[in-house]
Amino acid sequence: MVATEQEAYDLINKLEIEFKAFEHPPITSVKEMPYEFNSPLVKNLVLKAKKGKNIYLVILPREKQADLKKLATLLDEKRLSFLAEDALLELLNVPAGTVTPLALPNDTNHQLTVVIDRDIDQEDTVGFHPNVNTATLIMPFKELLRILDYLDYEPIYIRL
Repeated sequence: MVATEQEAYDLINKLEIEFKAFEHPPITSVKEMPYEFNSPLVKNLVLKAKKGKNIYLVILPREKQADLKKLATLLDEKRLSFLAEDALLELLNVPAGTVTPLALPNDTNHQLTVVIDRDIDQEDTVGFHPNVNTATLIMPFKELLRILDYLDYEPIYIRL
């Protein structure tokens, strides 16, 4: 079952999260964003350890390249790779191109570790898809932390 936009809105409304919604054509990468929001954009990657069961939701500034070797070193892993789409659907109920922290309620066994790049300005806003790639929700970074806290995820902070 695929996560719905309504599930994302239900979560943020339950927590009384402050946000602005923007509808747009389907996009699968922040590089495809047809216009600029008045907000920094981020990319969300789901990566798995080559050995072991560790899986990471990595949130990076849009302009940063995901240096998987460096990231693996920072996370004390030998090697990282992108989670296969079928495994992503099974874990978060979202397809590639719609990965979002708003899908974390679907990680019922808490298999993911959330990793946030320190270069994301915590005094600014961030944007996330609401489980679909035809909208972006802009919210203060502190609201993201409230969501993670509510869902019982303690993020790891790194600088990639």
